[in-house]
Amino acid sequence: MLLGAGSLLATPGGASAAVATRTRPATCATAPDDAWPAWTNGRPANVDPKTAAGVYMWHDGTGWHIRVTHRTDARRVFAGRVVTSGRFVGVSSVRLEGHDSRAVSPDHHTITFRFENHGAIDGLNFRTHCAPSITFSFASDGAVLPASKVTIGHDGSFPAADPFTISRG
Repeated sequence: MLLGAGSLLATPGGASAAVATRTRPATCATAPDDAWPAWTNGRPANVDPKTAAGVYMWHDGTGWHIRVTHRTDARRVFAGRVVTSGRFVGVSSVRLEGHDSRAVSPDHHTITFRFENHGAIDGLNFRTHCAPSITFSFASDGAVLPASKVTIGHDGSFPAADPFTISRG
């Protein structure tokens, strides 16, 4: 099971920053996707199925985005679990094929996915509602994905461990 959360994130320069847990924002009823830390913003520069391998994720004005890819056309299975005490809304798939799947729990607290990737890009988009933090866990071909294979935001941050939690900034 891939639950649990690291509490440190590494920045592009290699320094670690503590991730503080915050309570639900007072504006929860009116803010469907409140601000997340600035370092999560913007699509990573290296999301390219010809040269990159791993999980790429970012936040922007339309919500959260997760993409997976690898360099060959051989099959590689990426799986993941995204959990919050808030709600996930507007969950949509990106370029899923026959054996790919994604599911949202009935309470909208958990998203699970399994993508059989053949060298292209598969992914998810979603927004949050009243979510003080999100815990992400990823696997590739049945093994926990190394944190160095998870790129976050335009500046290329990566978590110190997988699974990891991102809390509101």
